[in-house]
Amino acid sequence: MSRLSTSRPSAAWPSVLTAAVFIALTGCGTGEQPKTVKKDGQAKPSPSTGTTGAAQSSPPPTPALDPTRPPERIESNSAVGQEAIHFLTAVGAGTARADQLSSGFVRLIGLPVELPGDKARGYSPDAAESWLRRVGAKLTGMGPMTESFQAGDVAVFRGRFTGGTYWLRMVKEAGAWKADWLSLSSVETTGTSPAGSASAETHLQSFAATAVATALCDKDAMPREERLTVIAAGLTPAFRQNWAEPFDGDKLKGYDHSPAKLGVKVGGIGNLCQSVAMTPTGPATFQMEVTRTSGEKASYTLKLAKGPTPGQWLVESISP
Repeated sequence: MSRLSTSRPSAAWPSVLTAAVFIALTGCGTGEQPKTVKKDGQAKPSPSTGTTGAAQSSPPPTPALDPTRPPERIESNSAVGQEAIHFLTAVGAGTARADQLSSGFVRLIGLPVELPGDKARGYSPDAAESWLRRVGAKLTGMGPMTESFQAGDVAVFRGRFTGGTYWLRMVKEAGAWKADWLSLSSVETTGTSPAGSASAETHLQSFAATAVATALCDKDAMPREERLTVIAAGLTPAFRQNWAEPFDGDKLKGYDHSPAKLGVKVGGIGNLCQSVAMTPTGPATFQMEVTRTSGEKASYTLKLAKGPTPGQWLVESISP
């Protein structure tokens, strides 16, 4: 398997998969639910569907994540490449399901929780799917991928759509690939991705930092409430609570932070943002330079900490 060189975006995504994503997400997605076939009197999932088909083909086990090695190119016929297409198609069609999300991500976007069953579960599947539908309404006119790589049980994708850039991270959980991050941003991003020979850890840190920074500075690619939800998902729990301490009413709805307070913090950084530039300045540390529509510039130091899932990095502080 060849390694990905992210310094040349036009080559980062295999042409077959680029075409598949472009066609699937510009009107050819039907939004149909997986079909079933009868066997021995029982309904079974069709082997032509994404996750089920990948599981039935019994692919070789994914190598464990070695953060010191460069990431690998994602081939067009790989399980995670196909799952990325299925998930993005479903999001764009408004049919994405909560069970396509990782256990960590669904708990962070499946809010608020109000029904007794949701409170016991810790998240609301209906709220998560509503979040996906509202985000998917903006995810139209898909273009080619500009970045894609896999490191063990984690894979990330970045690509263009009519309103800007999308960021997708997937992890293997219980033998299936699940979406562990999805964000959109209309802000112009400058700076380069790490070289293809850089370590997987360097690539994963760059992805996490830039995905959160571009969400902070997004103008209109995501609805406001959905944008605040995904920004919160990209922060460490301690930073969320320190930045936006929850009210009692927030806690009753399952939040560990105050969305209202978070909105004020986000507005202070990303309001009237024209572009954002990300520059690595040390271990898990980046300089985020924001240029506003007036031409004014503001710089912030963004620091990351390891998250609970393989290859995950979260923002632990943002300071001028």
